[in-house]
Amino acid sequence: MIDLKLDIPADIFDGEFPLAAFNDRMREVAILELVRSKRVHEHEALELLGIERRELLAKMKEHGIVPTENAFEAIKGELEKAIKTRATKK
Repeated sequence: MIDLKLDIPADIFDGEFPLAAFNDRMREVAILELVRSKRVHEHEALELLGIERRELLAKMKEHGIVPTENAFEAIKGELEKAIKTRATKK
């Protein structure tokens, strides 16, 4: 595992904005960004984040990341539409 270091002033953090919560959030965002960039698969993100699939899907939606099965369904729909359009032109 890689341990990233951020250069952020320590006085930003306090009881209302704790460092531990910020650290957890940054880890989550980093893993989601790795999913977006296709560097980590969704099943790997599940393991890294230690969450259920429905939670991952909700987080992905929140960050504008299309789940793999939705992307395949969209492609399948476009392909079917193109096939029908071509068939009607004959």
